[in-house]
Amino acid sequence: NLSGASSVSHPVSEIRQIAFHRVAITTGGHPKIENFKHLSDLGHAIEQPIPSLFTFNIADKAFKNLMGTVVDPVYTSIPGTKLKAEGPLLITHWGMSGPAVLKLSSHAARHLHENNYQIKISVNWVHESNRSLVEENIQGIIIANPQKQLASIRPYNLPSRLWLFLIQKMGYTPEKKWSEMGKKGCNLLIETLTNDLYQVNGKGAFKEEFVTCGGISLSNIDLHTLESKVCPHLFFAGEVLDIDAITGGFNLQAAWTTGYVVGQHIGE
Repeated sequence: NLSGASSVSHPVSEIRQIAFHRVAITTGGHPKIENFKHLSDLGHAIEQPIPSLFTFNIADKAFKNLMGTVVDPVYTSIPGTKLKAEGPLLITHWGMSGPAVLKLSSHAARHLHENNYQIKISVNWVHESNRSLVEENIQGIIIANPQKQLASIRPYNLPSRLWLFLIQKMGYTPEKKWSEMGKKGCNLLIETLTNDLYQVNGKGAFKEEFVTCGGISLSNIDLHTLESKVCPHLFFAGEVLDIDAITGGFNLQAAWTTGYVVGQHIGE
């Protein structure tokens, strides 16, 4: 009932109500909004639960052949939005993983869900957002190594397998000389290094995501005590609330912190 009573079923089919002065719900996140029905029946607004912190499936088979390659750090972003992240990127046999991807999936959880996880992702392999500085670096390589082959000089010390892949993706041969790049070739190279686009075709397998975005709407919660505004003496802590964070221990910290806040106020 609204005072926080709960029912316990016994083997002999006896139903007994137990009343509590205060109740804290710390069940963690739920994958389906139906799992929140008992709380919505009490009057709580529920934000649609969706996955967060997941990997990206990439359709490009040649790219996936680079599995095991790590580039650290990179920038990742979703074209046409302000959604971006940075950190290490790991190429896997299904696509992309690593903090740069997991963080982006957290920032973009709603956007990705709305687009059925079919979007383009941009990778800045050199972790440099100033295009002029990248151009200066490339021109320096050309001036210093005009007769060297593209394959022999790796800009920004990119992994060898990735650099060869990018050369071929641009339509060049590894034997092409740096002096033969020309202005058009240089612009293509800079664009590839700083804004390399890939098609995302879905996310990692269901249940492999780390957390869920969504849950009890924070508009229904006293943010100082974490007590429900619509059901007095009912408190919430952890991922059952509409809170989620990027990778790096922040979701654990959120669980501990909200638990501490509830512990401070539930007895008052």
